[in-house]
Amino acid sequence: MRINFETVLAHASERLAVIDRDATRQEQVNIFKRFLKIETERLRIRHRFGLGGNEITSGRCYLVDLVVCRACHLAASEFIPSDELNNCAVIALGGYGRRELAPCSDVDILFLQAGRRSKNISKFVEQVLYLLWDMGLTVGHSFRSISDCVAMARNDLHSRTAMAEARLLTGNAHLFRRLARELDDSIFKNRRETSSFLETMRQELEARYDRFGRAVCVQEPNVKEGVGGLRDLHAVLWIGHARYGARGLDDLRAQDIISGEKYAAARRAYDFIARVRNEAHFTTNRRTDLLTLDLQPTLAANLNYKPKRGLMASEIFMRDYYRRAQELHHFCESFLVQAMEARSAKRRIISRAKPFSASFENRQGQFYLTIRRNQQAELAIQPSYEVRRGKLYLKNGQADFRSNAMRMIEAFAVAQNEGIALSDELKLAIRSNLSLVDRNFRASKEAGHSLIAMLNRKGRVGFALRMMHEAGFLGRLLPEFARVTFLVQHDFYHKYTIDEHTLKAIEALDLLASEYNDRLARFSKVFAEIEHAAPLYLGLLLHDIGKGRGKGHVERGVHIAKRVCERLNLDERSAQQVSFLVKHHLLMSHISQRRDLNEEGLIKNFVATVDDLDHLNSLLLLTYADTSGVGPGVWNDWKATLLWELYTRARQHFTGGRPRKWDWSHAAQIKQSLIESLRAEFVPSEVERHLAMMPERYLRATEPERVAQHFRAIKQLGNGPLAVAWSAAEDKHYSELTIYTQDSAGLIARIAGTLTASGINILSADVYTREDGLVIDTFKVCEPSGHSAVAPAAWPKVERNLKAAIEGSFNVAAAVEMQQAKAVRPIRRRKHHQPIKPSVRFDSEASATNTVIEVKAEDELGLVYKIASTLAGLGLSINFAKIATEKSHALDVFYVTDSEGEKLRASDMPHVERALVEALGGEISAKLKEAV
Repeated sequence: MRINFETVLAHASERLAVIDRDATRQEQVNIFKRFLKIETERLRIRHRFGLGGNEITSGRCYLVDLVVCRACHLAASEFIPSDELNNCAVIALGGYGRRELAPCSDVDILFLQAGRRSKNISKFVEQVLYLLWDMGLTVGHSFRSISDCVAMARNDLHSRTAMAEARLLTGNAHLFRRLARELDDSIFKNRRETSSFLETMRQELEARYDRFGRAVCVQEPNVKEGVGGLRDLHAVLWIGHARYGARGLDDLRAQDIISGEKYAAARRAYDFIARVRNEAHFTTNRRTDLLTLDLQPTLAANLNYKPKRGLMASEIFMRDYYRRAQELHHFCESFLVQAMEARSAKRRIISRAKPFSASFENRQGQFYLTIRRNQQAELAIQPSYEVRRGKLYLKNGQADFRSNAMRMIEAFAVAQNEGIALSDELKLAIRSNLSLVDRNFRASKEAGHSLIAMLNRKGRVGFALRMMHEAGFLGRLLPEFARVTFLVQHDFYHKYTIDEHTLKAIEALDLLASEYNDRLARFSKVFAEIEHAAPLYLGLLLHDIGKGRGKGHVERGVHIAKRVCERLNLDERSAQQVSFLVKHHLLMSHISQRRDLNEEGLIKNFVATVDDLDHLNSLLLLTYADTSGVGPGVWNDWKATLLWELYTRARQHFTGGRPRKWDWSHAAQIKQSLIESLRAEFVPSEVERHLAMMPERYLRATEPERVAQHFRAIKQLGNGPLAVAWSAAEDKHYSELTIYTQDSAGLIARIAGTLTASGINILSADVYTREDGLVIDTFKVCEPSGHSAVAPAAWPKVERNLKAAIEGSFNVAAAVEMQQAKAVRPIRRRKHHQPIKPSVRFDSEASATNTVIEVKAEDELGLVYKIASTLAGLGLSINFAKIATEKSHALDVFYVTDSEGEKLRASDMPHVERALVEALGGEISAKLKEAV
């Protein structure tokens, strides 16, 4: 069903020719609208029958051309006398000028004038724009002279690129040619302007890549502006025009600036991505360039993707998208290097490198690589390499790997050793010989030892693995990794596909060895303790290897990891460590972010699982890297604090230290130690009385210095309703707010609501209630915009509101609602958005004295207040809480007891779950209804 432009033209002649200047504006608009609606629907049908992306965009462009030209002629007949008609040209710019117009894209038009702007031409332009706007087109317009256009092109990058693709629609052709001539003479063919443009384009590219995560495989890619999106090819076209004077991709091929293979790959990739973008526009009926998680299944269905081999249709669709986007991005990268690099003939010969633990021998100027197989040494000549223009080349153009597949690994090892990327020629040579990486090669000791040796290069592993991945070699060497390549993760937590997330995580681990960061110095110190890094890097490489096969990815991942270690001939100790890391890669993040680290038995059980210091060190670093690789901003100081606290508590068990200055096992000894340490400031009997009335957990969790602070604040409280103490953490990323008051029903909910109403974000809550009703509640809080301490200037107002809330004169619920109304809400990205369904999970084993309730829900302002209010309404006491938010989802953890101070009974849990789900606006399942 190809587009028949003659048929479209005939339809336009029939429909649009009847419009005359005597018709009313509404009659004119209605005729234009009917024509556009019919032809747009025909385009949609052709698209759904499989017409290529470029054909649809050019068809849409032809359709809009007819409408714009007819609107211009209609307006000209009314407002421009014949003697003034030659003073104006109507010109298409940008993508519209390039004859690429997606279904809902903007229509960019330049009204070019000759001489002074007359009232008639101004009225003409105004009439044209009103017509186009009224018929539903989104029009970007400008009204300029030739000198204005030249000045804009000189000073504004986007104006220059738009005018580089200018195309005459209607009007004075001579005027348009004058503009083209002026732009060529003053801008496009001016060497100084071209040099400045190329540098500006380089900076613009870098800035765009920074905005979109510098990765093709982001979870929700932007098909136009993202890395590997349509804009990558546009950059090629603009730079090709500036550097070579080429008018489009066909011209670049005709001039033999790009090869036939690269031309075909770029065309294929661009057409696919354009087709995806067209579908997004047709589906949403608006300009939609972001492939959001909830839109992807709809696009996949409309593009006729089906589930296959355990993968959802959307996963298969996104894999195809990432492959094409990667292809387009690689084409863009190689072209830009070719067009923009300094053409230096300087070469650096690399005659020897040590890609892995093997010996080299120099025999009359030739270097030989010695490989051992079955205790027998064999000699294989090593090809020489050279560095040209910052890339690695085979010397003298040697690119034949057919005689020895080990040379591929050697190429990556040399690049890793020298810290340089492979040249396009070398990448192509490797891709052309990937069939050599077969089952026998993967199982060879040489291949396994070589990979392990590369994984032992701290600080350079991610660089090497990314090169191997982009060349297709990593997926051939480790087919298990190929299984998760370009596999999107259907959650709102991970920003990247599994393979990209893994490489980002490995690169984050590299930074601990290659760069100094004051905030990460303690993690770097631990990394320095690890002598052999390969098991850690391999565990990180395989930690998500079980995904994409349904639920239970950890168990599957362990099985796969064992198989990989066996194939790589890893020694038993290293293989065991890799399996341990894959099995427990979520353990430290879950415990540190969701559990009370002062809970008796928690550290003991964790230490028993970890078993030794090497495991602990590796698991700490893997947890840091895994979290860092999720997406920008996911790793933060608060998570670092929680993780480091868990690590240091556990490390003391392996290094012979003690978690406290006293013996944890005997409460009497703990009390005595506290009394002695505070004797100089407080009467021992007062300290003893205070400790006797506090919960047993207080004894284990509170340092003498903190107990002293509590005593001073209690004295300050006296008979008053409230005492408040603020402090900032040493690294200043959160504040501690301790509240002293008398217990009352719903106290935690009122405090949480007051903090929310004051614009403060709650990170955790630690709650103690003495037997006489005195409450000591400590909240870790921060600014809502990020993890930074609450400014001291805000403290007095917060304290006044807290006092009023406790006394009952502050309407907490109303204040929360007001704050919600004032807050800048995240825009709901589309009508397809499906908020996460609230869920509740109970854990009676994690604490000796409390039931742990985990509440997962869509994040919203006042969520902690809503949950705390519900629990208070059920008569439950909150003794500890941790609050975690990732993207739009929250996971809030509460340690609770019933009205008698006991754990929840199993029979009570369904009632609590139902109340929480209802409070959070969720639907009650039939199973839960039956249980209640």
